[in-house]
Amino acid sequence: MDEAIDFVGQKMIERGLAPMSYVDSMKVRERATSTFLGNGVAMPHGTLEEKDSVMRTGIVVVQYPEGVDWGPGTAHLVIGLAANGDEHVQLLSQMAEVLQDEELCEQLWVTPDAAWLHGVLSGSEDIDLDAQGDGGQVTLEIANPAGLHARPATKVVELAKASSSDVLIIKDGKEAKGDSIMSVLALGATQGDTVTVEVSGPDSEQTMAAVVEILSASEEGE
Repeated sequence: MDEAIDFVGQKMIERGLAPMSYVDSMKVRERATSTFLGNGVAMPHGTLEEKDSVMRTGIVVVQYPEGVDWGPGTAHLVIGLAANGDEHVQLLSQMAEVLQDEELCEQLWVTPDAAWLHGVLSGSEDIDLDAQGDGGQVTLEIANPAGLHARPATKVVELAKASSSDVLIIKDGKEAKGDSIMSVLALGATQGDTVTVEVSGPDSEQTMAAVVEILSASEEGE
């Protein structure tokens, strides 16, 4: 959790939203009161004492498909918040209204469409869950120690076979069908390799989230 706050905080600093002291206060607030909101969302922000240090209002959104232990729950979407004056309450209210939708939150965890994510959180995007379910693409670095061999490969194939969507895994331009163990093994993908996962079909968002979780697991048994 502290590492996630550090990462989000650094992005806030880079964007001129707040100074380092505000980022430090985000951790202080977390120890006093958790900012986990449910539905896999955490919204860390600074203490009231540090509110005046905020340079301009803004948020930083980071996706953690594999999840981060946030005390009361697991956070998959971490939204760092910095706001001037009463804008703090307005932002919280605006995003809380959107993020109370569990299905929508699950899509926000993994969507590769930054413009859509921004539009949903800012309220400028009409939310069409069916349209988002048509498919998606995620590029990630394999964290699983076994890569795409042994148990992880088997789990991906079993998942793809059970899914109503088509799963395609791409490494260095080479494509593998997710429901074929020989095809997946032929990629020769190991820990640290970058792959692109493409999923299309009626349950694409759920399938994508599950595949990403397998590839992002820090232990082979997860």
